[in-house]
Amino acid sequence: MQLIDTNVHLGPWPFTPAPDRTGPELAAHLRERGIARALVSHLGTVFQPEPMVTNRRLFATVRRTPNLYPVPTLNPALANWREQLAECLAAGPIRAVKLYPNYHNYSLAARRLDAFMAAIADAKLRLIVNVRLEDERHRYFGLKIKGVPVKQLDAFLARNPAHHVLFTGIGKGEIEQLAAKHANFSAEIAFVEITNVLEVLLGTFPARRLMLGTATPLLNTRAGADKLRCAHIPAKAKALIGADNARRFFNL
Repeated sequence: MQLIDTNVHLGPWPFTPAPDRTGPELAAHLRERGIARALVSHLGTVFQPEPMVTNRRLFATVRRTPNLYPVPTLNPALANWREQLAECLAAGPIRAVKLYPNYHNYSLAARRLDAFMAAIADAKLRLIVNVRLEDERHRYFGLKIKGVPVKQLDAFLARNPAHHVLFTGIGKGEIEQLAAKHANFSAEIAFVEITNVLEVLLGTFPARRLMLGTATPLLNTRAGADKLRCAHIPAKAKALIGADNARRFFNL
């Protein structure tokens, strides 16, 4: 099965010795683990309130690596988010943009996001909202940032019923809480860390709304891919989670 990974980053991470790969090095690393294509953002945007400097680096890095699809970060808390979006579209083609609300210090409940959501809809872009980058129990002691609260995710989905959002870095309990009320989101599985993860999760959440994600390089790529590869679930569900849902969602 040729997998598509929806949660991959380039760039270094200041709190762990994660490898800082080039585009070709990242593509080779993923390919050796059965991942043919990936949606890629840059970790440098996480700690920069103005993300465009590192978005430009992302575009330059993946430009000659056709199986890596750039997903730039935007910051709608800044007054120039429209200029950020315009520059990313001009650098394109892009299929999605990503938000890190907890790292960029804004709430998904903020009214300012209404105009942002309308703009990305006009641009025909998908939205990825990252819930967490690290397990809160294992993060660097000086970093107090927690995952985006599920109440914020709940309110955001309720306020944007016409938008179908992909949540990355989301946990099993959070998925199940949101699934009880909302059908306008999908989830990737990097931070769903339980035994027989997919066998259990598919009992409460449909395969058509799950996507493979490994959180490379902050989590182990092979372990993430093996969640799907070793799962005892129907072949159709494996195909949906492994590639078909991402292919349809991002128009790959």
